[in-house]
Amino acid sequence: MKIPNSFIETSVNCADIILKHCIEYKIRCRDPPLATSKLLRSFGLSEYQERNYWRVAKVITKLGKIPIYKFANIEFNLKTELRTEKLYSHNNIPVDYIDCRFLGEKCNVTNKGFAFYVYIIGNIESSELKINSINLLNLLAMYNYDLAFGFLASIRNSLYNGNAGIEALLENLFRILKIPVIELVLPKNPQNIKELLKVSKILRDISKEFEII
Repeated sequence: MKIPNSFIETSVNCADIILKHCIEYKIRCRDPPLATSKLLRSFGLSEYQERNYWRVAKVITKLGKIPIYKFANIEFNLKTELRTEKLYSHNNIPVDYIDCRFLGEKCNVTNKGFAFYVYIIGNIESSELKINSINLLNLLAMYNYDLAFGFLASIRNSLYNGNAGIEALLENLFRILKIPVIELVLPKNPQNIKELLKVSKILRDISKEFEII
């Protein structure tokens, strides 16, 4: 399945808004959803666009794990989850239960609604690590604010700027991979585009589409 550009762009916009909210209000954002109906409506999606977003989210969730890195017996995958659950928000921005407790009366609770989550799942030999994508972005922003938002911008730009956009995205990924803690985790840290594409199927597929390889 080819994921529609409009869905990816909307998801990136959601991440951008939530990350700025995490930083502004000094909340930890360990496990908030990437998208809720309240958030989608807050930046102007029509009822039709909102319904279409949830339709695509449902299809993507059924795909299971999407490989993003594999070398030897270590692999990392993207995994999405679409849930119907109690939702917590502050100024229309989704937050998790712990941050809701921190915000106190400023946090609003909705008994039931759609929530779309994106996780990075790491399998290292017999161990599994599951990290919320917003949590990762927030940690990245703590390390380098410009790198976190530059990465989101490069995903958005890659949708419409062809080869130049994809190459800028790859450059941002290289900068992230050079962060010391990531170099400690990965058994093979790519040193150039060719090596990166060998360990990342999703980037390999995208690059073939744009004839980068």
